[in-house]
Amino acid sequence: MSLTASLGRGLRGINRLGLGLSAIVVAFGLVLLSVLWSVVLTEERVEHNEIVTAAVKQHSNLAVAYEEHVVRTLSGLDSALLIVRQEYRRLGRSMSVTRYIEEGIIDERLSSSISITDERGNVLLSSRPMPAASYAEFEFFRVHQLRRGRDALHVGVPVSGTLSEAWQIPLSRPWLKADGSFGGVVVLSMDPGYFARFYRKIDLGAQGLVLLAGLDGMSRASRVDNVLSFGEDLGNSTLIREQARSEYGSFISLGGIDGVQRFVSYRTLVDYPLVVAVGASRAEVLADVTRNRNRDYFVAALITMVIFVFTTALVVALQRQERAAISLATSEARFRATFEQAAIGICHSSLEQRYIAVNRTLCEMLGYTRQELIGMPVWEIIHPDDRGDEPKFRDQLLSGEIESHAAEKRYVRKDGRLIWVNRTVSLVRDYSGEPLYFLRVVEDVTERKRLEQELQALAATDALTGLPNRRSFMARLEEEYARLRRFDTQQVAVLMLDLDYFKNINDTYGHAGGDEVLRQVATLIREEPRRVDLCARLGGEEFAIILAGASAEAAREFAERLRLKIAAAAIVFEGKAIAVTVSIGVAAMMPSDESADVSLLRADAALYKAKDGGRNLVLLADGGGSAAGAAA
Repeated sequence: MSLTASLGRGLRGINRLGLGLSAIVVAFGLVLLSVLWSVVLTEERVEHNEIVTAAVKQHSNLAVAYEEHVVRTLSGLDSALLIVRQEYRRLGRSMSVTRYIEEGIIDERLSSSISITDERGNVLLSSRPMPAASYAEFEFFRVHQLRRGRDALHVGVPVSGTLSEAWQIPLSRPWLKADGSFGGVVVLSMDPGYFARFYRKIDLGAQGLVLLAGLDGMSRASRVDNVLSFGEDLGNSTLIREQARSEYGSFISLGGIDGVQRFVSYRTLVDYPLVVAVGASRAEVLADVTRNRNRDYFVAALITMVIFVFTTALVVALQRQERAAISLATSEARFRATFEQAAIGICHSSLEQRYIAVNRTLCEMLGYTRQELIGMPVWEIIHPDDRGDEPKFRDQLLSGEIESHAAEKRYVRKDGRLIWVNRTVSLVRDYSGEPLYFLRVVEDVTERKRLEQELQALAATDALTGLPNRRSFMARLEEEYARLRRFDTQQVAVLMLDLDYFKNINDTYGHAGGDEVLRQVATLIREEPRRVDLCARLGGEEFAIILAGASAEAAREFAERLRLKIAAAAIVFEGKAIAVTVSIGVAAMMPSDESADVSLLRADAALYKAKDGGRNLVLLADGGGSAAGAAA
């Protein structure tokens, strides 16, 4: 029985019932309006929630990356402070602070100066010439005085430079005299804008926020769009109140910083009393929702008007058979226009699963003509691996167990190319409940699938070298650690590699030359491991390798071969050969390790001993974390 015949029977029945059905028509129109506006409001709410969820997820991921960047930067600068302090204890005032900047131990791009004071705050040594000065009244100096010998890095409140108006963040550690009393501080001044500019290439909107703040309520660095600011008092801000309740999370700010409400995600640094925050303007995040809402309200208002007019016309038409037939024909024409002109594929299939009607969009999507599709079994264009559940869902639809079924499947076009579709199947019944045909709505989602795969690959890959990134490496390290703890016979070794004198390469050949060296070294590293191993770039000139099933000695031999291979390689940039060597630290992962990254720390310690030992070395860490064994 056709849809037109069913509608005709229904209209004739309504006509026989007379004026009594007018009230039913009016009620039905009201129900349609209720459903229409319920759908519009529900869709608006769903879209709002989806966009907010996506924004919060994006900001949370950016906050994690920002946290890692800040921790990595502070750790590197803290290491420099520790080295300078140790050298001062050994050499006293005869040491040259500027030597550590010249040798690349301290990155001069981040630090403007490094100084050493006595217990009264008087500057004893400095990397920059300056008149007699005292830091006794500075916040960071008073903090170390009050800590009474507690040795910890202090990230101070941004201050304006003593010799210039540039803002600086003082990073400091105390040094103690031989008798254990407070002897002064070692302080390194860095540009706070380095933290605020970290996401300058990421579009967070015109009101996007990147913020590094202390738990003391003072801002270290912040960026709103491209405007940098430092040292703001955030004591009454929503961020500080939220951080007091939880170390990480997301919230809607009340605009305490500049009057702009934002969706903000934050994370508290584990080893430092700092919190990072990333956010975007609430108005900008919801701009699409607002536009879509206005559009949907306008369309819904038009549809409401159409429903009102149609209901009024139908009430009148109920009194006249002829006008009922005209109304029926009009409805049928509208249905056919909607079916044929829809922007997504729509088709009807028989109860035997053969196409009986298809629209133009579906034909274009599959590359078949309408005549070729009519009569074809519906499963014929489905990829063989995706056909298995078709009979099951057909039976469930016929039995009434489910009303519709949606699934993403691969369709095979006439030219053999695969496309991904989101296909929804429902069963159309007549007025008495008898099945008529299956209605299939098909949306091409091939591009979305491709973008999802690209995003997954980008999230796990280092953009410069194509190697897995630090996140991928740490995930694999956790897997190997869990496997090692479970199986006593399992062996795993970890290698840390660092290019020797890489700063000199950058200074000589520029960053383009440095990047090319990193890419070629990455290629050399990638060629050596087996498929079960993993090599990754952790950042800068630092690489790491996981050797699954390898003993410590086997890993040392592997590292020695790799060291020799890199030293002998012909690395060329713009026609010039560049000599490159690496230092490698090797450590075996042990079941007794407290966490997965303990072995990485041992390998890192061995790497730094290799650096101190003259570079171009392989050192094997013993079980306690010290280096044992070397090859030159």
